[in-house]
Amino acid sequence: MSIDRREFLKLSASATGATLFASACSREKPEGSGPLSKLRPMTDGIVPISDDERKARIEKAQRLMIQNKIDAIFIESGTNLFYYTGIQWGASERMFALVLPARGDIAYVCPKFEEGRARELIRFGVDVRTWEEDESPYKRVVQIFNDRGIISGRIGIEERVRFFLFDGIRKETTGFECVSADPVTVGCRVIKTPAEISLMQHANDITVVAYKTTLEMLREGMTKEEFRANSTEAFKRLGVTGGIGANFGEATAFPHGSIKARTLREGDVVLMDGGCSVNGYRSDISRTIVFGKPASAIERYGIWSMKLKLLHF
Repeated sequence: MSIDRREFLKLSASATGATLFASACSREKPEGSGPLSKLRPMTDGIVPISDDERKARIEKAQRLMIQNKIDAIFIESGTNLFYYTGIQWGASERMFALVLPARGDIAYVCPKFEEGRARELIRFGVDVRTWEEDESPYKRVVQIFNDRGIISGRIGIEERVRFFLFDGIRKETTGFECVSADPVTVGCRVIKTPAEISLMQHANDITVVAYKTTLEMLREGMTKEEFRANSTEAFKRLGVTGGIGANFGEATAFPHGSIKARTLREGDVVLMDGGCSVNGYRSDISRTIVFGKPASAIERYGIWSMKLKLLHF
């Protein structure tokens, strides 16, 4: 059988493509069918924070407000909103907020077109003040103050509130003093309940397994991006969202690594840091090991004496 030059080139290209595809698959296979394949979700036994506990947090916040002479606090999207209400809401240029008065019921401020979604997420509290695009959300906040009998006094601003929201509220209020809400929010959050500690423990237990699995997959020539991808997949298979960042060799001397491309080599120090989130409670674990023979690292970096101990989890 004979083939012309054009057919030969087409067949050669197809063969090359098949070879490259097979090579890529062979590189992925150890990570997909090796240590990762052993992982199963570790989410059994995880109990979310109950609505009753969140209501108790609001009651405690109100007691702290009275003690600290704060008439109400303003909380926007973020961890404190989630802490008190269980609502996770992405911050945007449009105000979505919680107004927590020292006395009386809580209230929400929400863009009108988001009202439907907001009511789906709100688990307690029925007062939702909406605003159209041509209206002022800051006036809605002041209306809530007034409806709770707050005509003047001290308004606590939660620590993560963005300046433009604070400034808008300040301009709409007369006779009010804006103060830090830290005595209230920190006063609540600094003491962890058994339910919170349990979630934190779950997050750390899962992170330890993710570390072990990701370390099993270390290989010479690996990039830090590959390392993170492996860790992300490990967390995913364990049933949560998380990741572990890593730096190799001389880049570990930088607090947050180097922008230079660097692959893993025998004897490298590997510095890792990462964690996951379990119902809003995060782990944050850092570990340092040596890849291969520690002597190589000692020779490479000119360390005269060092006692290296691999960390056992």
